[in-house]
Amino acid sequence: MENRTKRDKKLITIVSTFEQKLASGQQTYLDESTLQRLITYYEDELMYHKAIEVINIALDQYKFRSDLFILKARILYKLGNFTKALYNVNKAEGIAPYELDIQILKARILASNSQTLESLELINSLKLKTHNSDLVEVYICESHLYEITQDMDKMYDSLVNALRIAPNCEEALERIWFAVELSKRYIDSIRFHEALIEKEPYSYLAWFNLGHALSCIGEYDQAIEALEYSYIVNKQFSVGYLDCADVCYQIQNYKKALEIYIEYFEVFGYDEELLIKMSECQFELCKYQESKATILKSIELDPYCDEAYFILAKCYVKENNWGQAIKSYLKAIAIEDLVEDYYLGLGKAFHATGAYHKAEQYLRKAALMAPEDCNYWVEYVVFLLSIRDLDKAFVVLNEASNSTFSASLLYCEFAALHFKGDREKAVGVLEEALLEDLDEHSILFEIEPEFRLNQEINSMIKYYISEIIADKNNKK
Repeated sequence: MENRTKRDKKLITIVSTFEQKLASGQQTYLDESTLQRLITYYEDELMYHKAIEVINIALDQYKFRSDLFILKARILYKLGNFTKALYNVNKAEGIAPYELDIQILKARILASNSQTLESLELINSLKLKTHNSDLVEVYICESHLYEITQDMDKMYDSLVNALRIAPNCEEALERIWFAVELSKRYIDSIRFHEALIEKEPYSYLAWFNLGHALSCIGEYDQAIEALEYSYIVNKQFSVGYLDCADVCYQIQNYKKALEIYIEYFEVFGYDEELLIKMSECQFELCKYQESKATILKSIELDPYCDEAYFILAKCYVKENNWGQAIKSYLKAIAIEDLVEDYYLGLGKAFHATGAYHKAEQYLRKAALMAPEDCNYWVEYVVFLLSIRDLDKAFVVLNEASNSTFSASLLYCEFAALHFKGDREKAVGVLEEALLEDLDEHSILFEIEPEFRLNQEINSMIKYYISEIIADKNNKK
């Protein structure tokens, strides 16, 4: 650590001296070591134009150094200045016409400059005269060409060819998942990576790619196992932990997800994002006190995270601490006012306190923010039914029908008609709802628990259940 500090001080002195001379217009001569350190420094700091200044000074001193032209071409390529990049790579090629790095860089610049035919022609010529490990770089270059032309199948094939030569090539392993994801060649990827792992069982990126492909075809348990191996093989592979935990969360295995987040924390320490994920898992596991303690730690690290206040509000709801829940929802909205769930939660919290006017205000806001999502309209109508504001409930049901449709809204309409006393129309709507989605009928008992004791309603539900069972048996 002490040596690193000394080196940094020396580098800062070199940079400072160079910039002072440059600003004063002094002619600057730099030895090769200093030139390289300055170029590397400016590149690391993303000060590409400064790096080019240093390279130009170097080219004044060393006019026939192909490596300097390559460096300049690479930086110009990063900046998207393909015309100048091509000019400099051609300069390098004139000095060292047979150097593979120059030819590969030229092929990539040509492809990026929409000269795809020229790029492909150059790549094909390189394939004919390149062998063994050098051919890997040619195939990776070819994959960049196909990425630019959006031919993801050919991009995938190029990277497979590279990995058949060099199974541990990290660049190819990192790029191939992108090709798989966009080409949707999940089965091909699973077979290829399983074969690769047979030869290279300690390839953490192969396990990682296999896990993602398995996840995409719904084989979640196998996906989790493969993703686990990615970070078992490489303890420092942070993405492996997080992606594995995400799959666990996706299939509602919150216990496993939380265990992985804790393991990640032991290796890398925690940050506010990790604490949010841990808190979400604890909340889903009904560990509300732990969830609240974790999310409060996250808020200490980042007091301007709306998601953290939303989780905190949900924890207060579980404690029936409506005052603190409302404050937390309002803080979340103050930070980010475009999330409908925040308004929904706030509306329900005001409902619980008896502040019906405010409850309606926020429930309506949530519904209007996501009019295509029936769930927000359902919550709004259920609230109106709970306070028996039937006139407004019918208005809102009609409003919702202009944007969305669901069985849940039909059940709400039935309840509204039932409360109004329009039995004949209510029965017709209930029949339509049961035919549309029988499983959603439980919402009736949330709207009015006494519906459980209503003989007519229960008879209709039982009748449609028996009809569905009979229909399934006939199909067998």
